Amino acid sequence: MKKFSYMILLAIGLLACTGNNDNQQMQQQAPVTTAQQPAQTPPADAQAQPAATAATPQAVPEAINAFVKQYFPNATIAGVEPDNDHGGMEYDIYLSDGTEVDFDANNQWETIESRAKGVPAAFIPQAIATYVKSNYQNMAVAKIHKEHYGYEIELTNGLELNFDKSGQFMGMDD
Repeated sequence: MKKFSYMILLAIGLLACTGNNDNQQMQQQAPVTTAQQPAQTPPADAQAQPAATAATPQAVPEAINAFVKQYFPNATIAGVEPDNDHGGMEYDIYLSDGTEVDFDANNQWETIESRAKGVPAAFIPQAIATYVKSNYQNMAVAKIHKEHYGYEIELTNGLELNFDKSGQFMGMDD
């Protein structure tokens, strides 16, 4: 039995030395079991995001293309993630400038997130913009999300604030 095992190991070693493509494919598919693996491998949801669908304007309704051209003229659609879970087609759009815009089934924006540049002022109700400027002078709105009660915003420092539909401050999230 030892002689047989030795021959198998020798054959595997020879395959590894010859550069056999089958062996290379096996090596690529074999899981790496080192302590560094988690740091080198992004989470599964991060890997799926960029390759969601074709990153072309043709992959989304014209209303969404028009929205992007109007409010983000210096950006292009870099990724599209359609979602048909809520009874209608919703879209998460990833722009070339790092902005993400989520649209509901009526092609209306629900969430805008732009950590690098901040959410454009056109999407922040005036009362909310005034409150943020008065109370958080050096902060920008990194994310705005429409809620049934009003708006949830996240500042660039990570603080989350809730506002009613008229833009009145309601409180902070923990």
